[in-house]
Amino acid sequence: MTRSIYFRTTMTLLATTILTCGHVQAGDLLIWSPVKTAPRAYQATVGFRVPMEWEASAGADLGLGGLPGGKIENGSQLATLWGKLADDRNTFDGSVSRQVALRVDPLRSDSTLVLSRSRNWIYSEDIDLGMSHSLNINYAANGNEAASLNASQALTMTSPWTGTVVSASGTFTDVRGAFTSSLAFDQSIAPNLSFNASLTDPMSSSKSSDFRLNYQVKW
Repeated sequence: MTRSIYFRTTMTLLATTILTCGHVQAGDLLIWSPVKTAPRAYQATVGFRVPMEWEASAGADLGLGGLPGGKIENGSQLATLWGKLADDRNTFDGSVSRQVALRVDPLRSDSTLVLSRSRNWIYSEDIDLGMSHSLNINYAANGNEAASLNASQALTMTSPWTGTVVSASGTFTDVRGAFTSSLAFDQSIAPNLSFNASLTDPMSSSKSSDFRLNYQVKW
């Protein structure tokens, strides 16, 4: 009975807040993004930004879902704490982006740390290049899942004049000690027509390929 009353009270307060504040324009330093995800489920992202040389922000993702009769739906609870440092800069020949992000889920006793860096620049009159690196560290305190580390790198070459994009990427996962790689080719043929080809793990015996001709219709 107490659990049912608590759920009704929580849902009422969250729904009222969303309906009354959903259209309020918060300041640049305040993060407020409520949403109703289902007839009896609500989520909200709350946080703040700190004016620094790097864009710093922190907050929480909160959510709750219910069943008819006022009971809480199992697994619907959301209470994730997060923080992020981001540095996006324009350079003479392109742009550079760096980011550090941390997410902690106290309900499920796990956390994720992501370090990433990307750069886009003009290599020549006909070619643009893009490169990205990321390191993803996952930790589960409940012991059911082992900590894991994923490292990935990608390189993209684009020809704006011909509409050609060639990319290569690789990912290392320490859980299985496995390395996966892929090559991709994308060619724009017409405004609504493009050709795509990809090859996964080209150096292994389990390599696979995919070829597609895509036509996009808008109405």
